[in-house]
Amino acid sequence: MLENLMALSLTVINFLQTNLAFLTPIMRFFTFLGNEEFYLLIMPLFLWSLDYDAGIRLGLMLMTSGTLNTFMKLSFQQPRPYWVSADIQDLASPMGSFGLPSGHSQNAASVIGLLSTFTRHKWLKGTLYFTIVMIALSRLFLGVHSLADIVLGLTIGLFLLWTFLSVEEKIAKAFNGLTVLLRILIVFAISLALILLGVLINALSGDQSLPAVWVQNAHLAHPQTEISPYSLDGLVSSASVLFGLIAGSVWIKETGGYNAKAGSLVKHLLRFIIGIVGVIIIWKGLGGLFPRGEDLLCQCFRYLRYALVGLWIAGLAPKMFVALKLGERGRK
Repeated sequence: MLENLMALSLTVINFLQTNLAFLTPIMRFFTFLGNEEFYLLIMPLFLWSLDYDAGIRLGLMLMTSGTLNTFMKLSFQQPRPYWVSADIQDLASPMGSFGLPSGHSQNAASVIGLLSTFTRHKWLKGTLYFTIVMIALSRLFLGVHSLADIVLGLTIGLFLLWTFLSVEEKIAKAFNGLTVLLRILIVFAISLALILLGVLINALSGDQSLPAVWVQNAHLAHPQTEISPYSLDGLVSSASVLFGLIAGSVWIKETGGYNAKAGSLVKHLLRFIIGIVGVIIIWKGLGGLFPRGEDLLCQCFRYLRYALVGLWIAGLAPKMFVALKLGERGRK
């Protein structure tokens, strides 16, 4: 069935790329709205200047969705359209992971879906729903996902959103009733368990050699980039940011809270600039210093780097804002 859906997808994508090429910039724009980098701008904006708890919730949803998506990709091991056919162009950035399900579609349904619950304005809800659909369609148009990829991605994302909204309050109540140290240790253990689950899925997959035609077509599309669909880099990043975010939020809430709404427009702007600069320094700076690779040592350094990114966003940056008189303590 998946092969039949891929064949149909190739026909549809080829038609779209051949006859509607003028839509490429628009589709790239919507794909950008589904990039994790974009979400990592929106989440701090909420957390630092709009609603701290809402920002944490968006971050948790993004990291949870990203982790689940990696598990699904490693389990299904399905190719991307441009890996299958050299006639399909990859009009997006190089994609090294497997295709099924679409991470952009899944994240859009779960994260932007969660964002839509923050407002009662019908026009804004409608805009967000439209964005979800366009992000999913952009992945098909750009040649990086099949019809099956985006449909399953949307389905998983919506199910994840429903599950999150159903159990969030109960879990939060039980979690907040524990001691600070126990909460942090539990989240740390969960993050490591998620990574180990990814290792287990890879171990059970057996032969990790890819069909020669996939490698060849991927190389034709991006000669300077090698696909590495079994890499656990994304999983380690998501699990470690998840730990950092929750640890930071526990620390903030136990030491007076943080009022994201307080301050003038200038203070809000300065907070965002300082905060994003901090993210870049940790993310890119330590990325240049720490060794990179798939071995245990490199993955430990990756975990540390991304955990610090999460800790900075949820804990260190708000503390700095308060210290610099750019923010205030509180519960808003």
